[in-house]
Amino acid sequence: MSRFCQIFVCATPGEGRCGAKGGGILLDRFREEVEGRDIPSAMVLRNACTRRHEEGPVVFVYPDDVWYTRVTPDEVPEIVERHLAPERVET
Repeated sequence: MSRFCQIFVCATPGEGRCGAKGGGILLDRFREEVEGRDIPSAMVLRNACTRRHEEGPVVFVYPDDVWYTRVTPDEVPEIVERHLAPERVET
């Protein structure tokens, strides 16, 4: 059964925040990954600050209500596969 799912990446700039910990690079990496799988890039959005600076970069998946912390670019394909696999995305 298809359903709508989105990935939100915190990329807030500033010392000690997700952006300074690679959030911007991570956001780009998620977008590249979904586009490479022919998933609409709108499934990946920049999130407002989560106020979880010590755990950054932070990624949130809606509506799954799953939070990932200290995410690295190497983890992006697995997260996309788990939540945005084509059979799970409404088009």
